[in-house]
Amino acid sequence: MTLQRSLPIPNFFIVGAPKCATTAMDRYLSEHPEIYMSPVKECNFFARDLYPSGVACSEEYYAGLFKDAGDEPVVGESSVFYMLSSEAAKAIHDHNPDARILIMLRDPVEVVASHHSQIVYETFETEKSLERALALEPERRKQFEGQALKVSQRVLLYRDIVKFSEQIERFLKVFPREQVHIVLYDDVKKDLPGVYRGILEFLGVDPDFKPSFVVENANKKMRSERFGKFLRQTPDWVSRLSRVILPRRSWRVKLREKLKRLNTRFTKRDPIPEQVRVSLATELWPEVEKLEKLLGRDLGHWCANRHR
Repeated sequence: MTLQRSLPIPNFFIVGAPKCATTAMDRYLSEHPEIYMSPVKECNFFARDLYPSGVACSEEYYAGLFKDAGDEPVVGESSVFYMLSSEAAKAIHDHNPDARILIMLRDPVEVVASHHSQIVYETFETEKSLERALALEPERRKQFEGQALKVSQRVLLYRDIVKFSEQIERFLKVFPREQVHIVLYDDVKKDLPGVYRGILEFLGVDPDFKPSFVVENANKKMRSERFGKFLRQTPDWVSRLSRVILPRRSWRVKLREKLKRLNTRFTKRDPIPEQVRVSLATELWPEVEKLEKLLGRDLGHWCANRHR
């Protein structure tokens, strides 16, 4: 996985977690004149355990994402499933041991609910009820047992998505602590400019730059589920035809994203049922305690309504 050396080597990675404002931060950082961010988010090049070689992003395609980078000191990309991947941390380090890593975290109960809404939108999840989707997880684990799981299967294991302490430890095992910056969504909501400045200081670029701070990545639903499934599971004959009409992969990606946007409506996420919130908060509290020790920070408010 060695990129063409004539191209800039990414030295900055937003690695997750999902639904923690990574899309917004990617956008804000891309506006900085000293930072070049990949024009494509979620390329997942280094998560080969989740995306077999060439399926998500080939070496040639990945290198091409940085062809327009100039002399910016920071060249980066964002892929939130690098946190979930068991291989990405080491793969990124092997590729560039001097890389800077940004991790963004949120109340795991909210992450689970937001993640469920997202994968329903992405058509990975067919169960629209969060409560029933969570209840299906043990059955799915048994069904998947012994398999090398693809990302479409891993995203259905909701509790794995929020094993934050384990995921962070994978990065701290290979990167020095000073190369890893951890941000909480609570702080983003409370003081976005201050959090942004802290990230710029971490990256060693001008901390006084002010981006537009527009809202990004609101909750999404499909206008047409049938068309959404078509985009996700495109028939082979359509894929072959598209390669003839649009021979460059970047053109096909842009067309797919445009069609996906046209099939998207933005709407407020349904509230988490109280019994589900309490149950999840109780179940996930041990993980939050591990995270408290790892970060040296009180996170009790994340699971304040748990059974004691």
